[in-house]
Amino acid sequence: MDFISPYIDSEKKLHIRFEKLLSLLVSCGFSGKIDVLNGSETFPIFVSKGSVWTDKPMNLLGNLPKTTLFKVESSLNDDLKKGMKEYEAYEFLFSVILNMPRDRVLEVLRPYAAEFLSIKPEAAKLIFLHDDLQPFVGQKRSEIFSNLKKSYRTIYFLLISQLAVIVPSTDDEKAKISEKISRSDIFSEKAAADEIYERAAAEKKQETMSEEDEIRTFLNANEHYNDVFQLFGLKDKFDEKIARREYIRIMQKIHPDKLVGISPNTALRAKEFLQTAGECYELIRDPETAADIGHLMMKYGPIRSKTEYLKMKEYDSAMLKATALAKIGSYEAAAKVFDFIYQETKNPAALEQKDLALWKLAPKWNKFQKADRYKEIRDDFVKVSMVRELSFESMYILAEIYEYFEDIPDALKVLDTILKSRPDDFKAAGMKKRMLYYSRLNH
Repeated sequence: MDFISPYIDSEKKLHIRFEKLLSLLVSCGFSGKIDVLNGSETFPIFVSKGSVWTDKPMNLLGNLPKTTLFKVESSLNDDLKKGMKEYEAYEFLFSVILNMPRDRVLEVLRPYAAEFLSIKPEAAKLIFLHDDLQPFVGQKRSEIFSNLKKSYRTIYFLLISQLAVIVPSTDDEKAKISEKISRSDIFSEKAAADEIYERAAAEKKQETMSEEDEIRTFLNANEHYNDVFQLFGLKDKFDEKIARREYIRIMQKIHPDKLVGISPNTALRAKEFLQTAGECYELIRDPETAADIGHLMMKYGPIRSKTEYLKMKEYDSAMLKATALAKIGSYEAAAKVFDFIYQETKNPAALEQKDLALWKLAPKWNKFQKADRYKEIRDDFVKVSMVRELSFESMYILAEIYEYFEDIPDALKVLDTILKSRPDDFKAAGMKKRMLYYSRLNH
């Protein structure tokens, strides 16, 4: 992003691949306008809060010539977006890549063909990538070359959006993969012609799809929504116009009248999805409920149905009860409630609060209890730290536990993390000084 900064709000024009520019701007939370200077044609694209607005077709954006230039402005005029279609930013980026010429994508990937790919966990949150990621699920690293034929556009998207990284292969691996590459025609004109033929065949098959196939395809594409707002193309608040349009689209596709003559399994899936969509639509239409759902999702994660919403309300009440128990000194009882909530929701906040309540009982533990309880709390805090930042109170405790187990290097890492955020934290500085002193004495 550093090399783009001088071009923002200046008269300088950027000479860069469109998909790379878009990925960099989206990843840093940029909000503003991109002017696309394509020969004699100039048109704007707007980016803001994880969304992209444009009125241009994807095949044009995916085939912008290499001579295209861009100007970037951080100002955003909402009036100019009127009449344009809104896209989720990463879905938009993926669609652009799907429309790019094959040779242009492979030109970038070819130098990495003998390496491996490691996909970051965040990629799983992108519902539209669900089917494309199936070949990579469960693998810590995937050979790039073996996946180029079917998944090269997905690989390019993951790398350019920084949802995956290149993992260098060993010399032996590189030699074996290079040999396979030399025997392959994947980068040849024949492979390109084969892809065009396969795409045309798939489009023809789509045209002759049976009604059941259409319904099944629709369900496969729409059942994997993230939350009740996303189901209707919304971010985190209700918009009557957008939600109603999406709800009507769902009704038209899987209305009971369309389910006559299709298999019982597909009909059942369609009826259940339609019922869920109806319940979700009614939920978010009520401003109070919509606001409550948004509040709960910030605390516990996505809510996908009315059942989940009601369950999360119960857990939220339980969290308040457990917090009240901890305040009056009933730490064991509070810990049990927090643990129950964690087991049911996997909410890391509940797990952290459980251990903070247990820690209040630490002075009463004998040395055998300490060994067991300290290990439990340590493992829990490490688990929490993998998905969210620990509170400073938890980090002090974790450092103390590491010190108890004589794991001084890890204790110092925790204290350094605190001091990086709070350089004047006397407690963390004092703990670090004490540990370093006794560590030197023991050596």
